[in-house]
Amino acid sequence: MADASTSTRCYWIRDQDGAEILIPMCWGAAIGGPAECTCNVPESRIEAAERGRAEAEAQVLRLREVRLEAQAVTWRENKRLRERIAELETLLAGKASC
Repeated sequence: MADASTSTRCYWIRDQDGAEILIPMCWGAAIGGPAECTCNVPESRIEAAERGRAEAEAQVLRLREVRLEAQAVTWRENKRLRERIAELETLLAGKASC
């Protein structure tokens, strides 16, 4: 059983009327004794939402990195093409002046 004084997690419970109540930390044990401790509940709605948010942020960062890599490849290719165009224009200008 988790120590009620060290838990900082919060849990939702549903009462008889169907209303949902947020229980911060481990107040169940403080009010109803050790048998009512909410600290060992597998996962609260808040924790699930925070985990989902963290996964979404990680996915956004991965996608941003992929996009930046693709953008860098495009920029390098565009630079190479601009240089090649400049070379060809110089060659064409040299042939036209002859």
